Amino acid sequence: MPAAVFPALLLGGVAVYAYLRGRDEADDSTREDDDEVTEYEGVTIYDALDDLIDTSLGWPYAWGGGGPSTPWTDGARGVDCSGYVQMCLVLLGILSDTSTRTNSLGLANASDAVPVGQQRAGDFAYYPGHVMLVAGPPGPDGHSPVIGASGGDSSTHGDDPNARVKLFRHAATYRGDFVCYARIKGAS
Repeated sequence: MPAAVFPALLLGGVAVYAYLRGRDEADDSTREDDDEVTEYEGVTIYDALDDLIDTSLGWPYAWGGGGPSTPWTDGARGVDCSGYVQMCLVLLGILSDTSTRTNSLGLANASDAVPVGQQRAGDFAYYPGHVMLVAGPPGPDGHSPVIGASGGDSSTHGDDPNARVKLFRHAATYRGDFVCYARIKGAS
């Protein structure tokens, strides 16, 4: 399938094109653990993410914090959105801990777009300049709950109590500029 070009995304006044290859909409492949779900504070999440969510919820947002080589136990020092997602992908066995750290656009460029309703554990929601990990199965409208480092910016270094790892019930209403769900290329 040819690469799908998403509209120009305005990031800090600079137009950046996110090129994400589309997936065949008939591809409904799932992994075995995708069917295993549990309730976490009223949000249905994947069992595979239960411990991950439980230990990281509330970690402070720190610009540039986290990444593939960051030990999970160091996450409490602070993570940003892309650093947190990469740490989670390492724990889920999708990304190597020797991978080069990248930002949200780098993650998007290393991924394939996933049609709404076909996202699963290990996928992420992409927004202009931001990423969140898919935390649970698609709901009736096809969207999933998401978790990630949220509320900070380049001047936030763990010092804002409102900027932290948070769980949201719905990816598309968390932020109105939702672009797509994405899956690291080659992830099974």
